[in-house]
Amino acid sequence: MADKGGLQLLPENRKRIDVKIPGENRLIQLGAGLIVLVLVIAGGLWLYSNSLANQIASDDQQLAALEAQRDKTAEQNLITLSKQVGITSQILKNHIYWSIGLSKIESALQNNIQFKSLSAVLSEDSLHIRALSDNYTTIAKQLAAFVADDSITDVTLDGVSSLTSGKLDFNASVKFDPAKFLMNQ
Repeated sequence: MADKGGLQLLPENRKRIDVKIPGENRLIQLGAGLIVLVLVIAGGLWLYSNSLANQIASDDQQLAALEAQRDKTAEQNLITLSKQVGITSQILKNHIYWSIGLSKIESALQNNIQFKSLSAVLSEDSLHIRALSDNYTTIAKQLAAFVADDSITDVTLDGVSSLTSGKLDFNASVKFDPAKFLMNQ
């Protein structure tokens, strides 16, 4: 351009004058760096999101395969059996063992006592005994033997009458603690 049609308008040697403003390029570089950093983070999060989505899809397929293998009727039968076992164990836990109570009465029984009748009322937690005895001492020993048992809470002598055979006919009520008297410990 220096020579145009034989005319030279500008001198051949030009000096370039650069004006530098401090920090002018630094903001552009910082902005570009932040944009690159944001793009890298966004790309990393996108890749992580895709890997999680793939893992969820894989886990869903595994769950579907396991669901297909289930035997729902057998599961329902097991649930029913579990409930029945729970109810049965509760019944057995709260079961009344009259044999335990009667064995306690038998162990406390004096030699000369002869039962005529024995009735139990569970709602009243009591036994009603009608028996025969040789004498008053045997009756007293029998009542003391009942009182000595910790499962019996109270003994009441309801009446004594003399028979023509010389024996004594007596009625007694025995109150008991069902948790100790009738339950299997």
